Amino acid sequence: MTQRILAIGGGGFLMEENPSPIDALVRDMTGKARPKICFIGTASGDLPLQFAKFDAAYGYLGCEASHLAFFRDTGPRAIPLTDIRSRLLDQDAIFVGGGNTKAALGVWKEWGLDNVLREAGNAGILLAGMSAGALCWFESGVTDSFSPKWYRPVDCLGFIPGGCAVHYNGDPLRRESLHAACAAGGIGPSIAIDDYAAVFYANGKRDAVYAWKGGSTAHLVDMVGGQVVETALPAAPIRS
Repeated sequence: MTQRILAIGGGGFLMEENPSPIDALVRDMTGKARPKICFIGTASGDLPLQFAKFDAAYGYLGCEASHLAFFRDTGPRAIPLTDIRSRLLDQDAIFVGGGNTKAALGVWKEWGLDNVLREAGNAGILLAGMSAGALCWFESGVTDSFSPKWYRPVDCLGFIPGGCAVHYNGDPLRRESLHAACAAGGIGPSIAIDDYAAVFYANGKRDAVYAWKGGSTAHLVDMVGGQVVETALPAAPIRS
């Protein structure tokens, strides 16, 4: 099976008021007419608003929505914590929301969810996510998990080689922090993803870059000849 991961820099149902092309792409990538998609909201502490937005967006798209929450009861769509593995392996896609990347990874490790997610990806289930939900799939990511005022690398799941930064065009400090981390050797070759852009990986290799707003894309950031070099990638436009 091909491991498939869609890393979204920013946008979709968690940031946009209107139906977003990126959410439709998540649905379409499953190849199912009515796909089963589970939302994992650990990074936000299972914020109820995120679950409500997910249900509205993916219900509108004709999906069968469910939730995995560790901190609160999310109602009849919740996956029982006693049945995480079998229920997640029955999904067509798993979507991870934004928030505190480091905290989410800690909870997942405690519950063994990191291993279940790897198994799901290896079984061909689409893994997707926005912000923290994009960073988590890489070897490391530049995150504000430690403080909202500064960014630093954090070790992540390692399903995709290298590092990642998100909301890249939305905050100059993210670029500064990623470049500094690369120069110091704190993070390896990285992908930096703008708001309203996403990158698709197949078996850990970059396959496509998508954007649904003018000027948004993804960027390769790496050390070349002792200098940090940033290269913008061409993005395929997607529309509703």
